[in-house]
Amino acid sequence: MKKEKKIIIIILIVLCCAVIAGGIFMLFNRNSDAIKEITDFKSINLRFSGMRIIEEYEIINNGDKAEISYYHIVFDGDKDKRELQKSAVCDVREVIDVLNECRAEKWNGFHGKHPKGVLDGRMFTFEATVNGSDKIHADGSENFPKNFKKFEEWLKNKLYD
Repeated sequence: MKKEKKIIIIILIVLCCAVIAGGIFMLFNRNSDAIKEITDFKSINLRFSGMRIIEEYEIINNGDKAEISYYHIVFDGDKDKRELQKSAVCDVREVIDVLNECRAEKWNGFHGKHPKGVLDGRMFTFEATVNGSDKIHADGSENFPKNFKKFEEWLKNKLYD
């Protein structure tokens, strides 16, 4: 009987070690299929909402050129309506370069919780389809991923320069 108990205990210890090793492997390799570099994009959508306004930026890849559009979102009866405020065109390569410069691939999965003590602020949602069908999604409330402000500034400069 003692020999059987020892075998059962050894089996349980081996199983526990296997579970722990698997968990450690998953922890350190969870981003092995993550986007390493952005080489192309299909569309980018950035939406801000605050107390008084909802804004949306959209960038569409049209081959060699990218069309940037800036909208105000207004409530029209029972649905939101986009009202175009400004648009611009730039080279697709320029959009790809700024995405890589800002390391936008690292934004995927970012969720910026609203900071304590901030009574107002802007909420955002960033969505992009890159490298064929890869998706980047980030959102938050007055809490943004690293280099996000740089991307937002680039976007505004493209529209207003």
